[in-house]
Amino acid sequence: MTEIQEQGLLEHLQTFLTSERRRRIAQVLDARTRHVAVVLENVCHPDKISAVFRSCDAFGVQDAHVIEGEDRFKVKRDIAVGADRWLTIHRYSSPGDRTAACRKRLQADGYRLLITLPDSGRTACSLARVDLSRPVALVLGHEKTGVSEQWLAAADETVTIPMCGFTDSLNLSVAAAICLQQLTGRLRQSDVSWRLPRADRERLRLQWTRQSVRHGDEIAERYLRALPQSDTPAN
Repeated sequence: MTEIQEQGLLEHLQTFLTSERRRRIAQVLDARTRHVAVVLENVCHPDKISAVFRSCDAFGVQDAHVIEGEDRFKVKRDIAVGADRWLTIHRYSSPGDRTAACRKRLQADGYRLLITLPDSGRTACSLARVDLSRPVALVLGHEKTGVSEQWLAAADETVTIPMCGFTDSLNLSVAAAICLQQLTGRLRQSDVSWRLPRADRERLRLQWTRQSVRHGDEIAERYLRALPQSDTPAN
């Protein structure tokens, strides 16, 4: 669709929403960021992945990158409570080195790689000192084994959550929530330009509006079919 067609479709779909819902979408968009992204490697349990998605949505992080194993993960709806519907989820499931594919994509998009480590005494940066002048991708791995050596070798920074109890690790979703809360909190207090670009905002506004309207896809299809032939987007 052209930008004019997308705007027309958005205005049409918005007539099916309450003013409160439109304000809520605008409010969430205003707090959304791609300056912080999340990467999950070797995380097989759908409960944990779903809980991380919920934290991403709660703290305004739009992008989650999931490096899949042999089986595609399934979102647990009762845990994610629909958070995955509002995120951009990047799945890496094609044959080949999936970790390398994810890493190269993030680096090409200008992300610094922030690798999480267990509190094992290894030298690591505190969350309060992470450099946020450039976008960062927070990489989380298996709770016990952590991330792969490939991520460690590519790390721009490593970070750990200090602990003072007998346990030396946190539940993955808890660790993710702590990191995201601190990173996004610092980001919003900084002078960094962290909000979504206009094009991304409008694309998500249309997507979220479509998802918020009952039978939104059907309504959108009817609207597009009714466009004059010259205005109908070519496929």
